Formats: sequence, C-alpha cells, structure tokens
Amino acid sequence: MLAKGEKIAVIAGSGAFPIAFAQAARQNGHHVTAIAIQGFASPDLADHVDGIYWIGAGQVDTLIALCQQNDICHVTMAGKIEHLTLFNLGKVEPRASRILGRLTDRRAESLLGALAGELESEKIRVLDSSLFLASLIAGEGLLTKNRPVRPREERDIEFGWRLAREIARLDIGQSIVVKERVVIAVEAAEGTDSTIRRGGQLAGPGAVVVKVSRPRQDVRFDLPVVGLNTVRTMADAGCSALAICAGQTLFFDQEQAVELAEKSDIAIIARPGGEQVEPSGETSPTAHGE
Repeated sequence: MLAKGEKIAVIAGSGAFPIAFAQAARQNGHHVTAIAIQGFASPDLADHVDGIYWIGAGQVDTLIALCQQNDICHVTMAGKIEHLTLFNLGKVEPRASRILGRLTDRRAESLLGALAGELESEKIRVLDSSLFLASLIAGEGLLTKNRPVRPREERDIEFGWRLAREIARLDIGQSIVVKERVVIAVEAAEGTDSTIRRGGQLAGPGAVVVKVSRPRQDVRFDLPVVGLNTVRTMADAGCSALAICAGQTLFFDQEQAVELAEKSDIAIIARPGGEQVEPSGETSPTAHGE
C-alpha cells in the first residue's frame, strides 16, 4: 500500500485514462507528475497534475532520469500509444535500443513488460494501472438495463468470446467483430475503433463487438478500455451489441455511454473473464479479479 503523499508519475498516452488516473491519485493525497508522450498525451493533462514533462516514445533514459531527479519511485502507464509508433520512434536513446535488441518479438505485452523490467531494475515500481479507479471498473452483468442482449447476439458473443480471448492471449489485439457466427474483423495494430468501423462496413447492421483482456492479464498495463467514444463508433458502424470483461475493463463515461447505447439500440454486457496477474507477486491495492 502506498503511503499518503507519496509521489507518483503517470506515463501518459492518449485518451481519458491519464487524466482520470491523475485526478484520482491527487484526490487520494498523492503528488502526481505526468511524463507525457509527445504526439499522444493531451495538453489538457497539464491542468490535472503537479508537474509535466514531455518526452518521445523512444526516450527511456530520459524517463528514468526524470523519475530519479524528482525522487519518484512509483509510476503507472495509462493511455494508448499506437503500436505502429515502433516504426517511427524518433530519437531512440540507448536503453530503448537495448530493450528492443533483447526482445524476440515486439508485441505490446513484450514491449511493456520489458519497459516495466527496465524501470524496476532502477527501483522504480510499476503500479496497477487501475489504482484509485475501482469505480470505473465494469461490474458483471447487463449494463444496458433497457436494452437486453437478443438471442442472435448472445450466440455471436458466445462464439466470439473464445476467439477473442485466444487473440488476446497471443497479444494480437483485444477486440473482434462477429455476425451470425462469422468473424468479420480482428483487431491488430489499428486499434479497436478502426476495427469496429471496418467490421461495420463489411457486415452491415447488427454486428457484435467483443473486447476482452488477456486470459492472464497483467494489471500494470494494457487493461481494456471502453467508453462513450466506443459506443459512438459502434452506433456509426451499425453494431448492435458489445461484450466486455467484467472486473478487468475500465469503462469511462459509463452513464453517458449506456444512455447513448440504449438510444442507439445497442446492448452492453460485462461477462466474467479469466485470471489477473499481480505484479511481482504482490497483492494490488485495488484487486479486481475476474
């Protein structure tokens, strides 16, 4: 358990996640510094932290130096950094080069795990990325109380769930789009929203989206995230149902997203998933196992 007032750095990518984490951490009495990734993190993040530094995705030496200079021993990774950034890292510092050189593959799990290992070798602990955000974790059950899952959608969810979990286990992606028990689109480097749009274009109205965590999810990073924008994208694409992992999915703007889903004739259900992995054999302060 962190002591009150302890310093935390948030390594910030895009989306609402970094701001939500920073706000919650400060409300819990912590000093929060943002180490914002250029081209991804929002400038608005500066209004929600005690200090902010901007670095490139390949500047791991600078990241560690900033933590050491500011006496920061705890960090979290929040927000999306496009995987295709690997092909355009900009300035690549020696530690990043060594990390990339040691890897046998460059999947997201491999990269993030290696970065976490590098940080922890410098006594910088990587925290559960949902720390302080327990209220945003989707609970199990039907979330759209006024729009139940229809029988055909339930069959598609059941069909897609096992496939999506296997895709996530292989670290290909977290999302799959199915219709009439046919795989329409599988997420890879393009991200969930692009996968949903592609699935809608290929399948027409009524496609089902399944977004899952890995079967053994490392809670320090890469938790699935959905929110209002996910539902907007589904509505635009004509999708009719969304299934997510209960206990391991961060759901931003849930009230507004559910309201929009019901207006758009979209069902949202959170199903039990699999096992979460606690970092370094420790118990997370915000355990939320599936």
